[in-house]
Amino acid sequence: MQQDQQTSVAEALSAINVGKSLLFGRERVEILKDVRMKVNHGEFAAIVGPSGSGKSTLLGIIAGLDTPTSGQVFIDGIDVTRMREAQLAGVRNQKIGMVFQAFNLIPTLTALENVEAPLAIGRHPGDATSQARAMLTLVGLAHRFKNRPNQLSGGEQQRVAIARALVTRPAIVIMDEPTGNLDRANSENVLQMIREVQRETGTTFIIATHDATVAEAAQRTIHLLDGTVAA
Repeated sequence: MQQDQQTSVAEALSAINVGKSLLFGRERVEILKDVRMKVNHGEFAAIVGPSGSGKSTLLGIIAGLDTPTSGQVFIDGIDVTRMREAQLAGVRNQKIGMVFQAFNLIPTLTALENVEAPLAIGRHPGDATSQARAMLTLVGLAHRFKNRPNQLSGGEQQRVAIARALVTRPAIVIMDEPTGNLDRANSENVLQMIREVQRETGTTFIIATHDATVAEAAQRTIHLLDGTVAA
């Protein structure tokens, strides 16, 4: 079995010369071009850029949901670029937490059961229920354990999604437009909660957004323009 190439584990994420192109008819369109970026453990970084700049494509590649045409991506020192799906699923479960704009909660499960779900996959020490309760408490939802998604506000659903992403204690949490479906008040509350969780847990957050308010909440901003990282 081929051994995974590794980089320094001081970096939670390292993208090296990442490119992505797609064939539309006879024309090949470059979506990402020679993207190079690093995010250290414990950082809160925002990837910003207008619609069509390649943010979501880059996040998909970082999360192992898409494969780059060229280049490499290392998560916590592990090259995930061209892993077999079975290996990649294990890395995603252990190393990567994901939060989507649409929340993606399981509607038939309670908040507690939604947060427990990732712990049922792979090997995770400790009691799943206790860990899920702790994470929901951390994001301010200790009173919502038994509520299903349709009984929660948009802001509360996003908090459940964040707790679910955090419960496996991943190397990075990736968020794609996390406040896109929230009003301004809920957006500010969620951002404040993310800052507090990041300070308390030291979790690495990588957020893609076109919202300047979200970008300002981050410790570092990475500008993506026309598929490449702007100086």
